[in-house]
Amino acid sequence: MLTLAWRNLWRKKRRTFITVSSVMLAAVLAIFLMSMVNGMKQQMIDSIISNTTGHLQIQDVLYHDEPTMDHAMEYGEEVKQAVSAFADEIEYTVPRIEGFCLASKEISSRGVYLMGIWPEKEDRMNDLSSRLIKGEMFSRHDDFAVIAEGVATQLDLELGDTIVLLGQGFQGMTAAGKYRVGGILEFPLPEQNNTMVYLPLQEGQHFFAAPDRLNRLILMLEDQALAEELAKNIQQELDEEWYTLKTWEELMPDKVAAFEARHAQVRIFAWVLYIVAGFGIFGTIITMMHERLREFGILLSIGLKRTQLAGICLLETFFMSIMGVIAGVIVGFPIVYWFYKNPIPLADDMADVMIDFGLEPLMRFSIETDIFIYQALTIFIIALLVGLYPVNKVFRLKMIHAAKN
Repeated sequence: MLTLAWRNLWRKKRRTFITVSSVMLAAVLAIFLMSMVNGMKQQMIDSIISNTTGHLQIQDVLYHDEPTMDHAMEYGEEVKQAVSAFADEIEYTVPRIEGFCLASKEISSRGVYLMGIWPEKEDRMNDLSSRLIKGEMFSRHDDFAVIAEGVATQLDLELGDTIVLLGQGFQGMTAAGKYRVGGILEFPLPEQNNTMVYLPLQEGQHFFAAPDRLNRLILMLEDQALAEELAKNIQQELDEEWYTLKTWEELMPDKVAAFEARHAQVRIFAWVLYIVAGFGIFGTIITMMHERLREFGILLSIGLKRTQLAGICLLETFFMSIMGVIAGVIVGFPIVYWFYKNPIPLADDMADVMIDFGLEPLMRFSIETDIFIYQALTIFIIALLVGLYPVNKVFRLKMIHAAKN
């Protein structure tokens, strides 16, 4: 039966090619679509983790609901010991102290977001220094500021100029300082490019009158999948009255919910694609069956059992489905790999949507193995289900009528 089924495929090469091509096209479209969806989802996660939240954050227990400098946590031995207890699972930590303040030069002023950072660790997290377009990045012990290009433009600041910062420090203290501009950064997102000002961590703590305090301690993990379990374990080492651990999903629930809603819409569209692909394959199977009715009638009349003929038809469908799926993966992989290396730049409304999500306006693709396996398996199952039609047709076939056609 295997030999007969295989030989049947190549007696009518054109018919086999059409059926295999239908399965292949469906697999390529499904792989392309889900690669795009997974790529955009991973882009969102990577952007949030690397630019904003990290995998986990240790904060003062009140800071998430009321993010003010008064709720900056004490970065003491308790926190350090809790983190060191899980050093094998934590790749590195990123301390930050941050807050809004007023920046000015002479009579010009604007609101900015000041962040005191440890430059080496910040570079490891989001490659901040790569965005430097003028000047240099400070070290931990410097005392100059690095500002975003939009802030420099709006305040007419150049390298060597002085920026004056005024805000509210810890427990009502006045935060004020004058800093030389030593570097200028350029960000792709307007929200960052028009507001960010950076100081070394110790200088930022001094500015906010909050020595040994942080707004957040970011934990970057070896394995993102361990985030929730690790958060529970570290929380047990900390006083729950003073400290809390948050995962990135807890810190960005609105963005996660919005993207999940969009992801669900795309999933529905994917199933529409599967249904259309199924009907396309079904159409080729029906055509194939009508072309072979006489052949089936003769085979049955010379003594071939219906179960054997049905088995041969099912094997033919299996062979064509597996060939179509393999061809789909072979054709689909280089396509999505090219887009993986060359993301599609977005413009107009689509770009605005991406920027609203806090993402660069690029459509990225993913090449995770699961995408190819899941899509290929789905199309393969659909093709096999469609292949049950010839089996049903064989059992209902009137031998004499079919032989005469």
